[in-house]
Amino acid sequence: MKSLLIKSAIASGVVLSLATVTRPAMAASFAVSIENAGVQNAQLSNLVDAHVDTFDGQTAGYSATGFQWKDGATTVGSYNNGLINNANQYGGAGGSGQYFDVDTNNGSKQTVSTLSLTTPQSYFGLWWSAGDASNVLTFLSQGKVVFSMTTADVVNYIAGLSNKASYYSNPNSQFKGQDSGEPFAFINFYDVGGTFDQVQFTNVGGTGFESDNHTVATSYKSITGGVVTQAVPESSSVLGVFVIGFVGAASVMTRRVNKKSVLQLS
Repeated sequence: MKSLLIKSAIASGVVLSLATVTRPAMAASFAVSIENAGVQNAQLSNLVDAHVDTFDGQTAGYSATGFQWKDGATTVGSYNNGLINNANQYGGAGGSGQYFDVDTNNGSKQTVSTLSLTTPQSYFGLWWSAGDASNVLTFLSQGKVVFSMTTADVVNYIAGLSNKASYYSNPNSQFKGQDSGEPFAFINFYDVGGTFDQVQFTNVGGTGFESDNHTVATSYKSITGGVVTQAVPESSSVLGVFVIGFVGAASVMTRRVNKKSVLQLS
């Protein structure tokens, strides 16, 4: 009986190990949502230890070496390969200041910019302006991709809303109604399965990837806004396999005990 139990435990352990190894690295451990049309900021009261980058203090233009994200005395992170534009019909929360861009048309052939964070975070948000379906956000932890999403998902989600027209065109009075063919929305990314320490912004098309009010937080109270992608925590699938393995081992042990009892009676 002891030998059989050990073998069952080993088998269960192998199944659990295989489940852990073969589980997709980018399982849907992120929830993605958008705020109501016209909202250009994160719901800060929902976030813990939040920081916001408005880009208003940065020098306009392209910089291969990038710039730091500082919030008072705190260095939140740094961007490489960055482009800063003055507010126009394509971006700039509130219709003023400056905004962040990844744009292949700026002469540098810029396609990717990376935000490297000083400490791991579980929330990221941005005001996505003049949006198109060829923008990609990728989240990494210790150099490994944990989640990636193309903004086509957001475009498709907005297309299914009854008030979809309210997301299109610049909502700010200075540029009201301009760029009416593209959506403007604040997007939230919640990592429900862990943390990330880098965010990559990729523009795979011939347009720009404009955004503003980048926001990070170490944790959050709830998921707000309309949910575009629902998270499924990775841990739940592993726990399920563990429970199945444990029940299987217990079942084998019970059968062995019952068999022994029958033999004794006979």
